[in-house]
Amino acid sequence: MPKKCKKPYCNYNQFGGGYCQNHQYLRTDKKPKFLKRTTIKKVSPKRKASRKEDVEQLHKDWLFYLEIWNERPHIDYETGEPIPGDASTLYFHHVLPKGTDRFKKYRYKKWNIVLVSWQTHSQAENDIDFVPKIKAYREQLLKQIKNDKL
Repeated sequence: MPKKCKKPYCNYNQFGGGYCQNHQYLRTDKKPKFLKRTTIKKVSPKRKASRKEDVEQLHKDWLFYLEIWNERPHIDYETGEPIPGDASTLYFHHVLPKGTDRFKKYRYKKWNIVLVSWQTHSQAENDIDFVPKIKAYREQLLKQIKNDKL
């Protein structure tokens, strides 16, 4: 007949060290576990250069955004409500997406940026149909690009 767990009022069979599977944490005969040492991963020269470019790009973006922030009134393009607080990258929406190869050349064009609240920015990124004014402006810009007027 199997032995019962040492924990009072526990009727499960012993698993190891006198305790059942549920009470193994009560064992005193376990060896201490040491943390495995890991080395810090080295960054390749190519990745270092890429990181430096990313930091420079972010700095250039921020200077560009501050210039727009100082020129324009702090009002949401879509709702017409004031934008509270200081400048944040969340308040600047690229109407033509900056990450798309087709529109990369328009990243630093002021006409491609609209000031919006963070809620409106989130809606515009998730589904452009939720923000009809920005959608209409986007369609207008696409027509002008098609006709080579930008």
